[in-house]
Amino acid sequence: MKKQLFFAALLLVSVVFASCGNGSGEPFKSAVTGRNGEVLVVINDNVRNDTAGHYIQAMLSEPYVGLPSVEPIFDCHMVPHGYFDDPMHNFRNIIIVNVSDTLRADTAYIYSDLWAKGQSVVWLRAKTKESLLPLVVRNKNMIINNFARCEKDRLVAFNKTIRHHQLSENIGNKHNINICIPNTYVRCNPKNKDAFDWVGVETDEYQMSLLVYEYPYSGPYAMTKAALLNKRDSLLRSNIEGPQGSFMCTETRFGLDEIDMRAGRYKGSYVAEIRGLWRMEGYAMGGPFIMRAMVDSVNSRVVVTDGFVYYPSRDKKRNLVRQLEAIMYSVSLKD
Repeated sequence: MKKQLFFAALLLVSVVFASCGNGSGEPFKSAVTGRNGEVLVVINDNVRNDTAGHYIQAMLSEPYVGLPSVEPIFDCHMVPHGYFDDPMHNFRNIIIVNVSDTLRADTAYIYSDLWAKGQSVVWLRAKTKESLLPLVVRNKNMIINNFARCEKDRLVAFNKTIRHHQLSENIGNKHNINICIPNTYVRCNPKNKDAFDWVGVETDEYQMSLLVYEYPYSGPYAMTKAALLNKRDSLLRSNIEGPQGSFMCTETRFGLDEIDMRAGRYKGSYVAEIRGLWRMEGYAMGGPFIMRAMVDSVNSRVVVTDGFVYYPSRDKKRNLVRQLEAIMYSVSLKD
């Protein structure tokens, strides 16, 4: 009973979206529940305690890249099918595991908005416990990427509802981009106001900052890790000062090759992404950062969004980084 009450309470917090009937005859779908980054796994104990169940738990708990301490990609909650009642059907991310010898084949499907608006459900069906493990292994990337994309899309959509129109328009017009900055952000001032645009959120516990800047695109080298980090450090060193004469820089003492570099196309533009750590040279401050660089081939330039978090009192920095990601993923080049 305690276990059931715990999960019922868990699922009734952190409402992100609400959906109303649109007059088209579509059934009403209520808000998703659960906190950012949470996944509910519906799995019976005999399967949970087997190899496949352990693999699912480990898969969801793999480290989130680019944080100073180990945090899982997702927070995993597991319940047996008997506890999966109506209040839980609205959870934001769900994996349902069915094992039955009456099934014709092992299958993995993704369902969107199954019980709630903005919801993602991955349904795994296996004939035996032995065939479940290879099914999960084959679909691991699909499952992780699906939930990561959904979390990003939810945050991007939410930011649109609280958009800071003046900041978004001013910065967007200056850099000829579309960007959605939430109304919780305010302008910050670098030492040289022409170096970059800087917006941020500061509370008693943490700080989140986002920089927007651009520089000429001189060829493929401009999008390499070395070029991007050199540009980043030159701007930070000269424009963001810390206590006692310290300055911000990229942390490389623990292995630069651990920084995750990805390149691909996003909204029609070539984009590179780097995650890692920053620190204050000369002072004990640091935290995670993420930067995304986008090539504007028409105007021969690189547009960079660079976000960093300072949260010294707690290890939970993952969701703050995800909030910065949501702003970065709202960026696209204007026509």
